Amino acid sequence: MRRRALLAAALSAPAIARAQPAWSPDRPIRLVVPFGAGGPTDIIARLLAEPISAVLGQPLVIENRVGAGGNLGSRAVAQAAPDGHSLVLNGASPLVINQWLYRDIGYDPATAFAPITILTTGPLLVIANPRLGFRTMGDVTAEARRRPGALNYATAGNGTVPHLATELFRRAAGIELTNVTYRQTPDATQSVMRGDTALFFDSPTSMQHVRTGSVVALAVTTPRRFSAFPEVPTVKESGGPDISAEAWYGLLAPAGTPQAAIARLHAVFTGALRLPHVQARIAGLGFETVGNQPAEFASFMAAESAKWRDVIRAAEIRVE
Repeated sequence: MRRRALLAAALSAPAIARAQPAWSPDRPIRLVVPFGAGGPTDIIARLLAEPISAVLGQPLVIENRVGAGGNLGSRAVAQAAPDGHSLVLNGASPLVINQWLYRDIGYDPATAFAPITILTTGPLLVIANPRLGFRTMGDVTAEARRRPGALNYATAGNGTVPHLATELFRRAAGIELTNVTYRQTPDATQSVMRGDTALFFDSPTSMQHVRTGSVVALAVTTPRRFSAFPEVPTVKESGGPDISAEAWYGLLAPAGTPQAAIARLHAVFTGALRLPHVQARIAGLGFETVGNQPAEFASFMAAESAKWRDVIRAAEIRVE
């Protein structure tokens, strides 16, 4: 009880309280995570559940609704009553990528949701097998130009962010690489460690393998260096093209949710992001907290959608 009281007090600081309009939930809030338990979205959702529940006075109930690359859970929230009691914690695939991969995802991401805030963002970490001798992205592009198509890169699924980020890099660099697809991220990471593939645009958690020497880190895919490992250069600094690909997660409600509810949820969730133990845990996952405004989130989604649409169409990627 004392911990819940302290969390409620921390999130009810005067500056936050003044920003909150007179909307409060009258029953538990459902937070849909369109992916399985144990992944980044699920961990972030469960990390935020306690402080959010403490402030709003209603439980934040996490519902893992898995299927179709995140489309099923996203569609469930898109079709829910727009009253502030149904939310989705989502990433790039269901919001800006899948609409260009699938024939019909059952909702229009640009109109089906009311964006609230981006919660976290982080880079992809480009890793390579150390025995190949690559130390920079410039080394990779030079070798790929010398032997077009001879270098393999790993992906953890067709049309995933790592796959599209590698395509973005490949096309911007003007090189040919060969895609080897694995069922999940750990399999793709292990393929680089074994030497079955040359490189992988991996999640930030693969830094643990860099520190053991199992792989080498060539670059991060964000426009600036990442605070958790500032020694790793950006793709551009590492001799590659100037590209950007982020792994981000945001909070959304169904379109039509009252502005008062959006504003209150925004204030409470961004307040939770400022809690020291939340920031420390998210940093441990390889991400940074964001907490931007709804309009900024909407603009970001539009830009990301256009970027990945162009990559998918140019590479002729489809998922049926």
